[in-house]
Amino acid sequence: MVCLHRVRTPLSAYVDYLWVAEGYVQVHARELVLPTGSMTLVVDLDAPTSDAAAICGARSRPLVLDTSKPLRRMAAHFTPGGGFAFARCPAGELENLQVPLAAFWPTEAPELCERIFEARTNPERFRLLEVFLMRRLRGAPSSSAAVRRAIRQFQDPHAACSVRSVTAQVGMSAQRFIEVFRGEVGVPPKVFARLARFRRAVDRIDMAPDVDWADLAAATGYFDQSHLIRDFRQFAGLTPAAYVRQRTSQNHVRVAD
Repeated sequence: MVCLHRVRTPLSAYVDYLWVAEGYVQVHARELVLPTGSMTLVVDLDAPTSDAAAICGARSRPLVLDTSKPLRRMAAHFTPGGGFAFARCPAGELENLQVPLAAFWPTEAPELCERIFEARTNPERFRLLEVFLMRRLRGAPSSSAAVRRAIRQFQDPHAACSVRSVTAQVGMSAQRFIEVFRGEVGVPPKVFARLARFRRAVDRIDMAPDVDWADLAAATGYFDQSHLIRDFRQFAGLTPAAYVRQRTSQNHVRVAD
């Protein structure tokens, strides 16, 4: 069972939502979690230790999840570019990595893990994590207006903006734009733009009972079906057709034996 919680402002500018998953059980031993281009903060509800919480950097490849036993997890899913405010390093240094939260907050992280482990209800867990994140916002670096604008452009399904055109709009040199964007979001702008297009394709697949691959490719900004397949192989580790056969839940794909 998965329980979602929407956070209040001003935290909502940094966090899409909080979630708790309890008793997540699958018959297979492993799953792939598809990349979203956003960072997350994950807490293992079965591990009352100081390293039970971790900051997960933005990913450009799928994450392998061990589903050989029931899972109990809690997480904050950050908005694109929102997670860097809670990690005391450039977000690009965390790409495809998981780092214990205590590495950034050595005093506060163990206390947070202990209190969340002792909480008996999801509303109480959500309150604890939301308060923790709200307090971390004090003195956090502000995001760049150029990066925020670029994220909106890349995620706009009607814009179809190239990295070059967005770079020209924000008024930075190409090298400087890449540096600032990766430092705040966690992946280079070209990778994020491709992930945004890939995510549009995944969302359409999940909503459609039958998929016409050529139509899907055209509707989501791909040159052709081969282009769509190449991105799926990179970001999901399998073809679009295999994704349809092996998906288990939103953003999760069974690893074939």
